[in-house]
Amino acid sequence: MKKYFSKIVIVSGIITVIIITRCSNDETPETSSEIVVPNIIKTESQLRDEAYRADPIYGNIKTLDDYWLAFKTIGETQYGYDFGNQEVKIITDLTIANSDSNRDDAAGIAFGSCKEGVIDVAINADYWSEYSFNRRLILMWHELGHDVLNAAHIEGERAIMNTPIPDEYDLDIFKKEEAELFNGTDLIFFDCDDPYFN
Repeated sequence: MKKYFSKIVIVSGIITVIIITRCSNDETPETSSEIVVPNIIKTESQLRDEAYRADPIYGNIKTLDDYWLAFKTIGETQYGYDFGNQEVKIITDLTIANSDSNRDDAAGIAFGSCKEGVIDVAINADYWSEYSFNRRLILMWHELGHDVLNAAHIEGERAIMNTPIPDEYDLDIFKKEEAELFNGTDLIFFDCDDPYFN
């Protein structure tokens, strides 16, 4: 009986070793020298953003203040402006409504219009977080158009100074709209003598 029992223990021990060995062999990942590149399909918005980011000026935009620096660079180097030194305050907030505005649904508000040397722009953080890079650029050019160029809203098919701001669009169309903004094409300007601005 003892011999029979010890044979069972030995056989069961061998089976356990085989099972443990087999399990551990199954868990070893197979190695391969083949590189698998995932097929990533980009949206039109992502492709547009890549084109904007490849631009030598727009591609340097990382912070809110960088939008002003890009706007200033383009205005001064390509359109002959001299913006001088500006006190710059560009912020994001969950609501951009203030005591004299009921526009808490706006994507942005320029508070520095008709105030020379002052840039004061508030951006609605909820909208900002949902916007693509190129739509953010349209929004910032719109608000800086108010704040720096003293441009009012206009009605036009795809003008940057439209309200609400246009949806995103390709870089070549944006550059055309940007040129019209800096050249003052079809713009209406604020009456800075109006007590509203003082």
